[in-house]
Amino acid sequence: MGNFTELLIGDGVGDIHFNRFRIAFKPPAGISAATLAGDLVNNFPRYLNSAYANVEVGDHDHEGKPTFHFHGYAYALGFDLAKPHDDWVVREWVDRNIGFTAQTLKREFGVAGEDFGTGFGAGLGSLFVPGLPFLGLGGLGNAAVIGLSAVHYNRMHFLAGRRSWRIGEGSLFGVPGGVFVFETVAVERFSSAVYDTADAVLGLESKIPDVWIALLNNFVNMKVLTVVPQKLKPFWKNDDRVDYLTLSFDGFGALVAEPEFKDAYRLFPTILP
Repeated sequence: MGNFTELLIGDGVGDIHFNRFRIAFKPPAGISAATLAGDLVNNFPRYLNSAYANVEVGDHDHEGKPTFHFHGYAYALGFDLAKPHDDWVVREWVDRNIGFTAQTLKREFGVAGEDFGTGFGAGLGSLFVPGLPFLGLGGLGNAAVIGLSAVHYNRMHFLAGRRSWRIGEGSLFGVPGGVFVFETVAVERFSSAVYDTADAVLGLESKIPDVWIALLNNFVNMKVLTVVPQKLKPFWKNDDRVDYLTLSFDGFGALVAEPEFKDAYRLFPTILP
């Protein structure tokens, strides 16, 4: 067995979630969209790290491809309830003139601080899966799940699927005004019924927009770029200068028939395996 197992979208559970987050900005003098894309690829953790999540380049690869090691924050009463859970992805595809695509993973190697607990589950002979209903062995919204089953689920990214990031000229995205656009798109669902249940309790999916809205704002702020607001398309929303769309589908047929997905797939052809 290798370091990781890919959590493909077809192996996940529940509805399929499709989302797009984008920000438009004036092209910086003398700098191409390809140069900005290359900078994003090379310095992704620098731009993603925020009050909502952080990421590090992984110390294990997957089939010769680099990985990223994510941790999302879920604070209550001063404690990070997401500990000791972290999420891993592999950089499945990359073009430094365009962007890259990540595939979610299940970790297959041991990590003492995660597999055996350093947070509320430590010392109880159990491991806490964030968000499950309280079952009497722990607190603050966590359930103690005993033994190897807990380790199995804690090693999984809570989502099965892929996310892509791309920077390009606005005309490629159908955005007028001579702007550049930075967009991230995902097709994903929960990787197991455990996380589907956790979502019902803590609303895991509802926390996703904060991570990507922060990333897009971090990028334009750190690069000192001038954001150009756009007219919202039907069903899109805006938050903190970022336009975004979130849709759910009960199957792949409905997903691939959706015009917004067709448009995104044209721009992000590696978003599905």
